[in-house]
Amino acid sequence: MSHNHDHGPTPEKALWVALILNAAFLVLETILGLWTNSLALLSDAGHMLSDVSALIIALIAHRLTRKKPSAQFTFGLQRAPVLGGLINGISLLLIVIFILRESVERLQSPPEINARIVFLTGLAGLFINLMSAWYLARSQDQSVNTRGAMLHLLADAFGSIAAILSAGAIYYFDFYLADPITSVVIALLILVGSLPLVRDTIYILLQRAPNHIRVDDVRKSLLEQEHIDDVYTLQIWELDSGNVVCATRLHVTAHHHAEDVTAQVRHMLHDEFGIENATIELGGHELEEHTHE
Repeated sequence: MSHNHDHGPTPEKALWVALILNAAFLVLETILGLWTNSLALLSDAGHMLSDVSALIIALIAHRLTRKKPSAQFTFGLQRAPVLGGLINGISLLLIVIFILRESVERLQSPPEINARIVFLTGLAGLFINLMSAWYLARSQDQSVNTRGAMLHLLADAFGSIAAILSAGAIYYFDFYLADPITSVVIALLILVGSLPLVRDTIYILLQRAPNHIRVDDVRKSLLEQEHIDDVYTLQIWELDSGNVVCATRLHVTAHHHAEDVTAQVRHMLHDEFGIENATIELGGHELEEHTHE
């Protein structure tokens, strides 16, 4: 019996499905936002635009990562999703500034809005965002772009909830200030979702050690390995979120254990810290004498 239905979609397929759903709804929400004069819908459409952009860049980046390493790009283009994530994060911050500026103007003079259309559009947007985020989550892709796109979709889902609440306040209480107020809420949600993305991409580009790995713990585990009595250098960084690289130079007590030490260090780095890409250099008096023989 086949069990293919138990497996999630490939990252590329998940990105395509999310892109098509969000692009179609972006067009609809923009038209309805302009028609109803709703800043809540237009600001949500702005966030939806950033989602569509993030998905497009994630698709492009996903394809670029397939490019084989060359003499110039020895790691291939594994950092392409990181650059995409940084671009998306910065664009989100610009959108936040735009929404907040428009909200201040509308707080002073709130326009009339068709609450029913805003409500129905917000409801449809909530469904689209949750479906897209769920489908992306099933792909289990941990790259910065895909993770960031999924977080944006979830934040946009909260934006749709804000639009629904705005429509309810206007329909039942004629409280037109609800539209710019909920727009501020949407902007803050975008800000909350985008700042960690920008932070993580900058950390990766600066080759900072990933948050989930403590360098001191790795050093301690290395020193606990047999035949290792010192760690000369230890560098840990990420090519992309979840793609961790380690380079270390170790002092060993006997050269005839070099192959065993290298193998056990690789296994330890993989099993304890999830590091698959490691460059290990061994040094020591006996090893150096053996090398010069």
